[in-house]
Amino acid sequence: MKSINILILLAFVISIAKGQDKKYLQTMESSIPGIFQAESTSDLDPIANKFDRIGQAEVDQWEPYYYASLAYVFKAFRITDLPAKDAVLDQALTALAKGAAQSDNNAEIIALQGFINMIKIGVDPGTRGQTLSPKIMADFSKALKLEPENPRANLFMAQMLFGTAQFFGTGVEDACAMVDKSAALFDAESSKTGIAPSWGQPSAQQYQKQCKAALAKAETEE
Repeated sequence: MKSINILILLAFVISIAKGQDKKYLQTMESSIPGIFQAESTSDLDPIANKFDRIGQAEVDQWEPYYYASLAYVFKAFRITDLPAKDAVLDQALTALAKGAAQSDNNAEIIALQGFINMIKIGVDPGTRGQTLSPKIMADFSKALKLEPENPRANLFMAQMLFGTAQFFGTGVEDACAMVDKSAALFDAESSKTGIAPSWGQPSAQQYQKQCKAALAKAETEE
C-alpha cells in the first residue's frame, strides 16, 4: 500500500512538472516574436523585462536571459547616440551573464557575447579595437569549437574577419567563404521550431551581397 501511495505521488509530481514545462514553452514561444516585431526602442524594454521575469521564475533556464539580452541588442541597433548605445549593450551583457550562469559552455551564449562586444568596438574603435578584438575572436573560436555548424557563430566570425580584412586592406575571400557557409547553415535551420535561437538569416544574406560587391571590386583592381 505504501509503495502504491509513493507511485501515485511521483506520478502527480511528474504531471505538475510537465504542466510547468508546457507553460514555460508556451510563454517563451509567444514572447520571442516580439523582439523582431518591435517598432521602436521603447517597445523593446518591456520585452526584455518580461524575459527577465521569466528567468527569475524559471531559475534553471538560460533562454529567457538570452532573449532579454537579444532584445537589448536589437534596441542598441536603433540608437545613434554612442554613449546611450553603449549603456544598452552593457545591459545586454548583464542579461547574458545571467544566462551563462545557468548553462556552461553554451555556444549560443558565447557567440552572442562576442557579437555584443563586436558592436561595442564600433562605439569607440580607437580605444576598444586592440583590447576587445582578442576577446571577441576567442569567444567566436570557442563557440565554433563547441558547435562547428552553428550558423550564428559562423556568421559572427565571418563578420569579424570581413571587417578586419577591410580595415587592413587584405582579401575578404576567407570571410566570404564563411558567410556562404553560414547562409547554408541558416537554410538548413529554417525549419527549426521551438525556443532555441534561430535568428540571423537576413544578416547572412546581406553579407553575401556585400561579399559579392567586395569580390567584384577586387577583381577589377587586379
